[in-house]
Amino acid sequence: MTDPASGNSVGLKRGSILLHIGVHKTGTTAIQDALAHARPELSQWNVQYPGTAQAHRKVASSAMNRRLGWQVGGAPAPEPAVWENFVKNAHAFQGITVCSSEFFAESDADTAGQIIERIGKENVHVVITLRNLGKILPSAWQQILKSGYEFGYVHWLTNVLGGTDLEPKSQVFWTRHRHDEVVTRWAKLVGSDRVTVVVVDDSNRDGIYHDFENLLGLPKDALLKQRKHTMNRSMTTAESELLRRLNEVVGGSKGWQTYGNAVHDGLIKGMIEGRTPDANEPKLQTPQWALDVAARYAETYVAAIKASGVNVTGDVELLGAHLKGPAVVNDIAVNAIALDAAVAAILGAIGDGSVGTSPTMTTLFKQKAGKLRRSLAGK
Repeated sequence: MTDPASGNSVGLKRGSILLHIGVHKTGTTAIQDALAHARPELSQWNVQYPGTAQAHRKVASSAMNRRLGWQVGGAPAPEPAVWENFVKNAHAFQGITVCSSEFFAESDADTAGQIIERIGKENVHVVITLRNLGKILPSAWQQILKSGYEFGYVHWLTNVLGGTDLEPKSQVFWTRHRHDEVVTRWAKLVGSDRVTVVVVDDSNRDGIYHDFENLLGLPKDALLKQRKHTMNRSMTTAESELLRRLNEVVGGSKGWQTYGNAVHDGLIKGMIEGRTPDANEPKLQTPQWALDVAARYAETYVAAIKASGVNVTGDVELLGAHLKGPAVVNDIAVNAIALDAAVAAILGAIGDGSVGTSPTMTTLFKQKAGKLRRSLAGK
């Protein structure tokens, strides 16, 4: 076994925690999935990724003492003992413990302070994955669609970037994506030398895996080779509109309560993992005015990160790059007649039978996909 104090790039000692706090939509799912699939091998390098879940949302919920995430019918209540047991286990482990949840980035100063106090400043290194804000925007809107949001992309952009009366979803966005505030908040608590910003470069998909391998002292490709397990692609324009229409028809997040988590999550998972979009299928585009606003925020973020003195892996200037997009993007129906038929077909599939052990969820996905294909073909 290797000595964690000599292998990792941030000098973590035995019993320490590498606390990956996000932020959302910055490759967190990819690295969490790789770590989860690498669990059986990590111990040989004195690294552990506790639990069986992909990410540590329950741990974060316990540490932050609040419900986290969205589920049909509401997210589960925090369990106080989960965080306490996690920290005790980490301190007793003869190596490095990784804790990863993008929800940690939502902590205010008091909550973050309590988290660090329990771990011990000398026993933690905070890792913050960041991505260009302009590239986060479409991913963030698609994420809130999955929680029942009923309005189009341009509507949301107008509210989140220019609105004076922010919708609740827009308020959450800024809690997560004031990257300057997130970095400085945690740096003040643990010291700039104990914070590393990992810049996600969309042109180098391997980079985030190698960055975490270096942080943990893992051999090259130990995490990269797990990439094949990850399936978290963005939705196309048509898929996004289909989900938005479903949200609209069922009555938003509350309306999904009629159908339950299995059906809601199954439909989304089936759509994303059950098909490969055609190369020519249009992808979501962000209008230039929104990218201009995002660039102004990003300029502030880059300056704050540089001033904070934290460690940076990657090119920090990528975060401030001014992206280009079309002059005009409208919230218009995508192939409206076909989508209307698709919504009716999927709702019909939801109502045709119960979701249980028989038939299996896979069978139900196939049945729904078949109805959707027949509906789109006009049969």
